[in-house]
Amino acid sequence: MLGLLCPLLACAAQEPIKPFAWRYGTGSNIDSFCTTKAEFYRQNKLVVGYPGGGCNAGAPHKDIINQKYYWAGGGGLPTDGVPVPDRAVVEMVSFHDRKRYRIKVGLPADLEQQMRQVYLVQGRYDRRNRLYFGLAPGGYFEVVLTGGGLQLSPDLLLTRGIAEEVTDDWRDKAIPLPKQYEKRWSGFDKKYGELFKQHPVPLGMDWAPIMDDYRANQPKTDLKPVN
Repeated sequence: MLGLLCPLLACAAQEPIKPFAWRYGTGSNIDSFCTTKAEFYRQNKLVVGYPGGGCNAGAPHKDIINQKYYWAGGGGLPTDGVPVPDRAVVEMVSFHDRKRYRIKVGLPADLEQQMRQVYLVQGRYDRRNRLYFGLAPGGYFEVVLTGGGLQLSPDLLLTRGIAEEVTDDWRDKAIPLPKQYEKRWSGFDKKYGELFKQHPVPLGMDWAPIMDDYRANQPKTDLKPVN
């Protein structure tokens, strides 16, 4: 068995590195949300933009009770062939806060270099090529760089802050936000309303040290950079 296993592991490590492509995703650490805009710019030019990217369910009840906070969510829409951006605008509706938030961030000048760096993890090649936008109750957000697979960690924090509440959206002027999300928010209240009353969550910048601890506890697997 060992004679067969070792060659297989060697072959896995010798697999060709996949062509570079970047991705993005949105999520929360405890909330339900809908992503309603994702725009990416390079040198003041819009390189890709989407009007929305769907909605995601909230955290498991046990995570709220046990105060287990971690970034989760879904992937965004295709970015194949799109240049790596230097600025982003992402809008998300928080079910917990009953608000539409706008995350506007400048991205690092060396973002593409960071994304292209290859690591060998568990016999496979991986990159941190996914931009993740996390929104927590109270408008706290983080933009982190994550691995394309599940093996590469820890996540790298790029920026964080408090998102601005959106007050200029044409949809909200035509149809009030509570009316747009009436059914979703009603379902959220039935599922989580009493739970959040019994187990209130942090708000705003109180999330910063909590999410720092989350990253600090991630396993460190980026030990073998590939030149």
